[in-house]
Amino acid sequence: MYYLSELEEEVQNIYKKINILEPFQVDMEVIADRLDIQIRYMPNKCGIFKFGLSKVIILDSLKNKQQHWEDFCHELGHIMKHAGTQFKTPLLLKEMQENQANSFMYHFSVPTFMLNKIQLPPLKRDAIQLLTDLFNVTHTFAEKRLDIYLRKLLSLRTQFSFMKQKSAASLAQLQNI
Repeated sequence: MYYLSELEEEVQNIYKKINILEPFQVDMEVIADRLDIQIRYMPNKCGIFKFGLSKVIILDSLKNKQQHWEDFCHELGHIMKHAGTQFKTPLLLKEMQENQANSFMYHFSVPTFMLNKIQLPPLKRDAIQLLTDLFNVTHTFAEKRLDIYLRKLLSLRTQFSFMKQKSAASLAQLQNI
């Protein structure tokens, strides 16, 4: 059993709100349109601007489509989680916001609720290639996202096994009373 984290639930809710439920539906332009976000391309620039209710994500025009998607998700994390600008933000707060945006990026680019439905190939290299193809991310990105997912699965299985053993031991103690 896989339990979604707060972030994974937030990502799932965003996707449900914009009626995107399958990997083949994931499209940056469609997502931006449904979230009322404009996308602009400029060489060597990446970031966000908010003007009142208007939101703009700037992507580096020199990058490829996979990198655009990854950067879009990172900047979307800032839009969803942060207010204001980082210009006068203290360094530690800025680092925290970047870490949050990166975490959001990995989970939004390859959503867990979609990943849970996929039968992953037994070989890691094949699973990485599948994620690369399905979610239009770079190989390096897919590998890191797969590692995040597998670590959580292993942790949940370990916790479940521990709880099962603990329950069995408790039941044995009760039977001996």
